[in-house]
Formats: sequence, C-alpha cells, structure tokens
Amino acid sequence: MAVGKEELLYRELCELRSILERIEALLEERLIGIEEPLPDEAEAIREYEDEKKKGKVELVDLEDVLRELE
Repeated sequence: MAVGKEELLYRELCELRSILERIEALLEERLIGIEEPLPDEAEAIREYEDEKKKGKVELVDLEDVLRELE
C-alpha cells in the first residue's frame, strides 16, 4: 500500500514539475521578449497572475490530496 502512495505521489510531483516548467518558460519568454505568447498562452499567464494576486494560488499538502483520493 505504501508503494502505491509513493508512486502516486511521484507521478503527481512529476506532473506539477512539468506544469511549472511550462509556466516558467512562458514567463521567461514574455519577460525577455523572445517571442510573443500565443493568445491561449497569454490568457493562461493572465489568469495565473490574477489568481496569484488575489491569493487564490496556494500550496496544498499532497498527503491531504492522497487521503481525499482514497
């Protein structure tokens, strides 16, 4: 059972890392000005920044998420 939780946790962390890397790349391109973001990318960035300013972006304990999935 513990191995299953660890595997799920690992997959979740990998997915989160991938998402954060994409957001970071978008922000770097926007700030550096290498390329203009595509319309859907610009919208995703605006939504993220708005939610962050409003305090809606928060870290959650993955153990709590795993418990909810059970």
